[in-house]
Amino acid sequence: MRSLVSEDANNFDAIRLVMALSVVWSHSFALYLGSEASEPVSLLTHGIVNAGNVAVEVFFVVSGFLITQSFARSRSWWSFLRKRAGRIYPGYLVATSLCAFVLLPWFAGTRYTPLSVVKTIGLNLLLRNWFVNPDPFVNNDSSALNGSLWSIPIEFWCYIGVMAFGLLKLRRRFLLCSCVVVVAIHVWTVATGKLWGGGWVGVVLGWPNVWFRMAPFFMSGMLLYLYRELVPRSAYLAVGGLMLFVLCAWLLPLAAQALLPAVLAYAVMYWAFSRQLVPAARYGDFSYGVYLYAYPIQQLLVASAGLSFLAYLLASLGLALVAGIVSWYAVERWFHRPREPALPTKQSSLASA
Repeated sequence: MRSLVSEDANNFDAIRLVMALSVVWSHSFALYLGSEASEPVSLLTHGIVNAGNVAVEVFFVVSGFLITQSFARSRSWWSFLRKRAGRIYPGYLVATSLCAFVLLPWFAGTRYTPLSVVKTIGLNLLLRNWFVNPDPFVNNDSSALNGSLWSIPIEFWCYIGVMAFGLLKLRRRFLLCSCVVVVAIHVWTVATGKLWGGGWVGVVLGWPNVWFRMAPFFMSGMLLYLYRELVPRSAYLAVGGLMLFVLCAWLLPLAAQALLPAVLAYAVMYWAFSRQLVPAARYGDFSYGVYLYAYPIQQLLVASAGLSFLAYLLASLGLALVAGIVSWYAVERWFHRPREPALPTKQSSLASA
């Protein structure tokens, strides 16, 4: 039987762009209507997930697969780290700086001291999503300046995890067992309502509950790369898994939580290695910029435009896409590095049993 992953052209660029726009779609319900309860994916899954949740989870699956592949193909750990920093930092630092030093003074009248400027730049160099006034939209349902940035530091820490996994030459079976344990802990936290966080761990790594929720998606992407020659390709598995998840969401919510990382990862990879329909990055990869700028754009529209929901939704999608295009051409593409060819380096041990 044909394996799930192939060396043919893939749809990763299209997936990322669709998911970035799905975040905008989902946030439109939250920011304009005050809740995502009426969002179609939320209705379909009995509130287990909404389109925004699924989109970010898909980002983590895709990153888990591609970042593991990137490490395997990199000439050294330093080459890998430079590529990852070049992908995350330029767009992020420009976006956070525009939010901090343009949007906040203009919209909220925020004033800065030299110390607050240094603190803003310094903490955001550490991907802390820090602003002098993080909640300027006091009259909106959500007052947050940029509520999408929470995933950026988590994703970068996942990159460090891939590097550690490769350098320590850990076995893929170790990763598989670790993923099962993390999923089990996540299900337990959902069942019990247990919350962990705070202290220096929260400052450096973020809330553990968020890690237990998001790490399995990244790990599932890693596993599909490491076991790529063993996983069969089947439309029945892709569609059947999603249908099983939806059924469990209504009847067995905890089972749905446990199933989602594996089911979603398989469906994403099935789509990714299906026949390429649209060369979505032909003119540039706009997905990251869409993700970085959409939330403050949507907040500004809520605060000042007075649009109907449909007009607000269309304006949000259109302006976020424009921001993504500008971000790519003005900032991101200057730091984009072409992929290195596969090399018989030590990192190829990532695929060991």
